[in-house]
Amino acid sequence: MTTKKPCAAFDFRLAEMRAIAIKTSMTWFLWVNILFSLFLLGRRYFSTVDTLTAPLNPAGLLETMMVIDLTLSAGVLFILRMAPLQNASWLRNLAKGVVVGISLCWSVCFYVLIASGDMRLIFPFAALLLFTALISLYFDPKVLLSFIAPVWLTILVTSLFYPSNLTVLNALLWILLAGMIESGRRILNSWFILALRREQENADLIQQLGQLASKDPLTGIANRRTFETRMDQEIISHQREGTEFGLIMLDVDHFKLYNDYYGHQGGDRCLMMIARVLESVTQDNHGVVGRFGGEEFIVLLPDPGQLQSTAAAIASTLQSQAQAHALSPVNPLVTVSQGLAIWEVGQTAQSVIARADKALYSAKQQGRNRWVQA
Repeated sequence: MTTKKPCAAFDFRLAEMRAIAIKTSMTWFLWVNILFSLFLLGRRYFSTVDTLTAPLNPAGLLETMMVIDLTLSAGVLFILRMAPLQNASWLRNLAKGVVVGISLCWSVCFYVLIASGDMRLIFPFAALLLFTALISLYFDPKVLLSFIAPVWLTILVTSLFYPSNLTVLNALLWILLAGMIESGRRILNSWFILALRREQENADLIQQLGQLASKDPLTGIANRRTFETRMDQEIISHQREGTEFGLIMLDVDHFKLYNDYYGHQGGDRCLMMIARVLESVTQDNHGVVGRFGGEEFIVLLPDPGQLQSTAAAIASTLQSQAQAHALSPVNPLVTVSQGLAIWEVGQTAQSVIARADKALYSAKQQGRNRWVQA
């Protein structure tokens, strides 16, 4: 079993799987209870000896408990089968509640059997019943205990009032049975948690791989492929609604000179800074930011009316960062040139990107550190 510390995601997944498992395993558990109840109800008709005639056994008590058990089991089976919302929380609460009810019915039945002196079935029948509960409910210790504890304690305590039925060997057998059930529960539960942890680790790994495949490894924003996929989705959405969206392509002014002067690590830090600026500026506008290649970035804005204000915010925020660019003939600080374009219904992604790129080229031709709208 793994020794890794639990995390919030795993704890939530564990609680979720326990909730699902109790509803799933309850069907088998209830069917077994129905079969056991029918067996006890029918055994007297196939036995030549009346074993339930003890004076402390109220007439029909065992049969009454078995009928209640049958009614509970069959009723809950029907509800579990016919419920319109199979994942409803009340179904899980119902399953937990019926476990307690069935346990109390069996407790009374074992009391009747012990009081009547019918000891032939007590240990094998109780052992089968308790191990059935173990197989069905091992993943939730509280629910399992709510079934086992009443039955086990009833048998042990009732035997104290009927000394002829209690021997040292019997007591040891019941203690041994309790130990076997608990050790079995621990083993099964450890396998359950281990399997769930492996599943969680695989899911986390798949998620991490997905993030690595969709994000630019340097800046952490969307890479070109992911941005183009998102843009295609936006086109479909805006095409359906008949609305427009805006696009900004921007390029770091004289980035090659910056790289030559500050080195590649300095250049990387500059690109990461610009990515953070773009994310902060477009966060309130629900914009999508991507790295299009090298020192070129791209921004998608759902509201084209915010193009000019966003471009101005990008320029001013970069100035406030005061990132030095010693070799820039434009400005002693890092600046960007921006090309703006509006996607209109009927256009393709390639056409609006080409228009934004053409506007970016115009911004560079006009002296850089500015924006031009197509």
